[in-house]
Amino acid sequence: MTVKERRILSDMKQRTLFDLTQDGLVIGRKLERIYPAFDTDTFIKDVRTEMEGQTIYNVTKAIGRVLRHHLPENYTDALAILMEHVDSELPSEPSPSPSEELQTNLRPVSYFVSLYGLADFDASMNAFCKLAKYRCTRGGEMREFLINHPERCFERFRDWVDDENANLRLFVCASICTRGIWQKWIGRFIPDPQPMLALLESLKDDSDPRVREQVAADMRDIVKDYPTEGYAALERWSRDGRSETAKILRGALKYQAKIGDKRALKLLGMGTPGELGKAQVTLIELKPEREVVPINDEFRFSFSLQSEAAESQTILTHYVVSYKRPTGRITRKRYRVSQRKLKPKQTVSYDKSLFPLPSLKQYHDGKARLDWHRFELEVNGDVLGSFDFETIGETVTETHPEESH
Repeated sequence: MTVKERRILSDMKQRTLFDLTQDGLVIGRKLERIYPAFDTDTFIKDVRTEMEGQTIYNVTKAIGRVLRHHLPENYTDALAILMEHVDSELPSEPSPSPSEELQTNLRPVSYFVSLYGLADFDASMNAFCKLAKYRCTRGGEMREFLINHPERCFERFRDWVDDENANLRLFVCASICTRGIWQKWIGRFIPDPQPMLALLESLKDDSDPRVREQVAADMRDIVKDYPTEGYAALERWSRDGRSETAKILRGALKYQAKIGDKRALKLLGMGTPGELGKAQVTLIELKPEREVVPINDEFRFSFSLQSEAAESQTILTHYVVSYKRPTGRITRKRYRVSQRKLKPKQTVSYDKSLFPLPSLKQYHDGKARLDWHRFELEVNGDVLGSFDFETIGETVTETHPEESH
């Protein structure tokens, strides 16, 4: 049995043996002590119904939704009961890495607040503050609050960035991330990024490296959604000469440098194709690992280049993946491979992987662009070679010659 087969079998056993409502049972028994009217048995049945057809990863959200129907109708009263439960569960000191048990008990409360908390903004923000200090909530759960009440949120955030609790400062950073997986992108809801940039400016020199790393991630999205303001902020930050700031810039501009954005390359002190001139190189080999790629598999390719110059030269290499959208329009996505100096007659080889394919990233609903794709290799802006490949929705079974007899 292969490693992959053993992993699949293990996952099947976990799904078979794991009681999806066990977490709800634990929470229900604890809430009964605080709120005697809480009917745990009915609550568990409702959680089971809510979980039908869903995966284990949705159990926290399911519990948060079902809690609404088993607590007082008034949101403020319901939240007060849940926060009494939170107080009874919290350890004496917060930790950067809370226990799995603590998160299991308290994350449904956070999700409950994210769903229904607009009914009492102040009480909900106080709840988020307490949960965030113990890493039992995530920034994405603040989404609707930030969209509906941005000014009030930023007012709270300005107080929280000065808090001595690093988890809370990290929560602020995560909350103002303009993009994210499975959540609304807030760029179209908040036209002016200056309140977010002011917060990030306060946090870019934070003593906690987790916070500084999140600042870089936030700036990476701000540069995409608000390029003028984002680049202006990064240019201003770059003047302080600190190594921590330089690291933030590298993280913030990672994607922009990869696609060859000249502003990013300039800010990072890298050359651009226009400045480098035509490369004197020969493409020796360019090939994909396979020409038919299942959508859930990585796409691997390799290539070799040889310098034909009599002197050393700098080359900037990109690859481009093109595919057809449902409208019929061809989209080209360009990514940076590397910038390096080649000695005379030097040969360099690369073996790279790409996952997911750019065509899969465009569809947050999980739909993929199948069929035709084209791969092109660029050096200093010139396309040296290309090949076509195909993506399919099912796994390819490769037959070896010795197996066909």
